[in-house]
Amino acid sequence: MNTTSAFKGLTKIEKRSAGEVVRLGKVKFPFRPETKPDDPVGHLIEELVAQNLLMDALKILALALPPREGVWWGCLAARDMLEPEQKTKALTAAEAWVFQPSQGTKKALEPFAMEPGGPDAMMCEAGYNVPLPDDKEAPTGPPHLPGLLIFSAQLQSFYAPDLPEEINRQGQLLLGRGLDISKGGNGQIGEESSSKMGEGVG
Repeated sequence: MNTTSAFKGLTKIEKRSAGEVVRLGKVKFPFRPETKPDDPVGHLIEELVAQNLLMDALKILALALPPREGVWWGCLAARDMLEPEQKTKALTAAEAWVFQPSQGTKKALEPFAMEPGGPDAMMCEAGYNVPLPDDKEAPTGPPHLPGLLIFSAQLQSFYAPDLPEEINRQGQLLLGRGLDISKGGNGQIGEESSSKMGEGVG
C-alpha cells in the first residue's frame, strides 16, 4: 500500500471528526493519539496504521463510513468466507439493500437480522438497524451498532487464513478495501470488477 496517497481523498468520511467517531463507538486506545478531536477522522486512521494498530484502524473506519458503504465493505468481508461465486441468501439480501436501500429490501433483511450468524447475517443486521427516511419506527439498536457489526465482519475475515503471513496480507487487503470505498471506489481492489456498484457505492 502506498502510504503517501492511501489516506488522501477519503471523501466519504472527510466531514467526520476523529472525536465524533471515537465518541460514537466509545473507543479506547492503548496510547494517547496525537490526532486532535476536531481533526478529520482519516488522520486518526492513518495514525493508528502507523502505530501498527490495524484492528483499531479498521474499527474506526467501520464506524466512520456511511451505512451503505460500510455494509458493502462488510459484504466483501463476508464473501471472503465463501467459495468463489458462492452466495448465501443473507449475503444476497444484504447486497440488495446496499444497491437500493428501501422498505422492501430492508424488510428482506429482517429474518436474517434476527438470528445469529456469520458475517453475511451480520450485514443484514447492520442494514436493518440503519434508519431510512420513511421508517415508521426507529431502529431499536444503538447508533453505533451497524459500525460494530461491520467491524466484526472485518475481524472474522482477518482471522480466516491459517498462516500468520496470510493473516497479515488479509489485514492489508481489508484496510485497502475500506480506504478505497472511502474514496468512492467499490472496494474490489486488485481484481476486475463487473459489479453493478459501478465505480463506487454512493
